[in-house]
Amino acid sequence: MTERIQTRTESGSLGPQVFLSNEFLTLMIVPEIGGRVMELSLGGKNVIYTNQRYRNSTPLANDTSGRWRNYGGSKVWPAPQGWSSDDQWPGPPDPVLDSGPYGFQYSSDEARAAARLQSRHDEYSGITLARSIEISPGAATVRIHHQMRNTSRRRVRWSIWQVTQVDAAHGLDVFMSAKGFRQTLGNEIYAGMSHDAARNGVHLRYEDQVAKFAALVDQGWIASLDAARGIVLAETFPISPGAEYPDGAPVAIWTNGKGTFTIHGDTIDMSRDENGCDPHVETEIMGPITTLAPGENSELHTTWHIAAIDGQEIISVNDCAAIARRLALASGSNSILTGSFGVFHAGAVQFRVFNRASQPIATIQLGDVSPLRPVVLNQAISLPDDAVRGSLILIDQNNQRLGSIDHVQIR
Repeated sequence: MTERIQTRTESGSLGPQVFLSNEFLTLMIVPEIGGRVMELSLGGKNVIYTNQRYRNSTPLANDTSGRWRNYGGSKVWPAPQGWSSDDQWPGPPDPVLDSGPYGFQYSSDEARAAARLQSRHDEYSGITLARSIEISPGAATVRIHHQMRNTSRRRVRWSIWQVTQVDAAHGLDVFMSAKGFRQTLGNEIYAGMSHDAARNGVHLRYEDQVAKFAALVDQGWIASLDAARGIVLAETFPISPGAEYPDGAPVAIWTNGKGTFTIHGDTIDMSRDENGCDPHVETEIMGPITTLAPGENSELHTTWHIAAIDGQEIISVNDCAAIARRLALASGSNSILTGSFGVFHAGAVQFRVFNRASQPIATIQLGDVSPLRPVVLNQAISLPDDAVRGSLILIDQNNQRLGSIDHVQIR
């Protein structure tokens, strides 16, 4: 273990708290309440919502009274959710998968820090859930491996459902590349959700109103932008074209706020919820619905990326960065290179210039970068006469190329 990677545990009223940290981010996991991740902080700024009402409470282990504590955080459930058949999960509340104790192990070395969490067997669904959470030095990236195992003696059919509650106390805008959306819950139309067909993008502006949406995401990323604090949480995940998903979409969005919604015949008034009505948005990522024979597994790999950023929107996300303003060249007496990005790795950026044959003909060094600082370009550069395109390249701390952040056509 080095100073760049650390693991530790602390005692808390809700049980042991497991911390994973590197030079940029800190994760805090509470295994006793459904294996939840209760903190994801970049430079001390936590992006995950936690319900302060239960901060000093004790877990409701094995409670079957029908009470549900929305502790906040990020957790994993089975989907589809519902109350009309045995093929639907009627939680939360749920005393095993949602709020029951998860077994845990954690470890670290020079290359990574990791925690593994596993639920008990849930007889209703017939499954056991596990998630492995891992970070490495030099990056504000969290890799999550979910596993659902059929631990019953019957066939079961479920989707893995990752639910992350993102803090919206400072305002929040959620962006994704998607073909469209539909509102699935909420007794009033939510005006803060829009689809830009020309850009193939969906944008949710947080408003203090309860609603839920199914989003037809097609590029495997969703980005939650807290512009007031200058921070973005980007989640990436696989999409299986043609697969069956709960509600017909790989992503769902829930906005917590005032108002009512109707579910399994009951109208719920959020102003009367004992969990409160605090501002947050749930980003819900699902795997395909999969039939599992006894002993079989299904898996879902997701990644959290977190970075400081300067911008009012997220146009795109890749493995290197979130893009707030596209790379552009303004012509004049000099060529001015502009753009705004949040990078997920420490290192350096360079502008690599190519000719018509896609041969590199110039490399312009643009300086060191970090997930803790927005990357805002406004720089005069000199270009060769035969330059036709350029790419913004991210180089890691070992001078290895991590990939392209963005590119621009020159002529």
